[in-house]
Amino acid sequence: MKKVIIFGSIIIVIFAAIAIITQMQQSSQTEGNPYGKDSLEASTIELLDDPNYQNQITPDALTEKIESGEPTTVYFFSPTCQYCRQTTPILSPLAEDMDVEMVKFNLLEFENGWNQFSIESTPTVIYYENGEEVQRVVGAAPEDTYSAFFNEFSLRTNQ
Repeated sequence: MKKVIIFGSIIIVIFAAIAIITQMQQSSQTEGNPYGKDSLEASTIELLDDPNYQNQITPDALTEKIESGEPTTVYFFSPTCQYCRQTTPILSPLAEDMDVEMVKFNLLEFENGWNQFSIESTPTVIYYENGEEVQRVVGAAPEDTYSAFFNEFSLRTNQ
């Protein structure tokens, strides 16, 4: 019986040590993250250094930007969305090449964004102007669709 108790105690200590080490690793990986949060979902952590997922915006910053009336293009995505994983490597470089300032909003980290910005599915790209939504593209679309969207809406304010 003593051996079972000792063996069980050792297993508990090992699991506790693994949990502590995992927590410490996550804390070091998320330090200084653009989300302003102490802990992040694992799928978000994987994207922190990916150049296609830079220019993140928080809910408060986005609301402030939209309410200011400033023309704003927002890409709403989730790191767990397979269609976002296919779309982002096309959309982010396209926005950069076309000189469109597109902020990215992570719906996995900020779940209130689904209701706050009336998002029904991901990926979704929305253009706001004068504090109002002007147009959106919902779901994965071909590059031509995003290019036309940027030309019609996002770039018209730069001309």
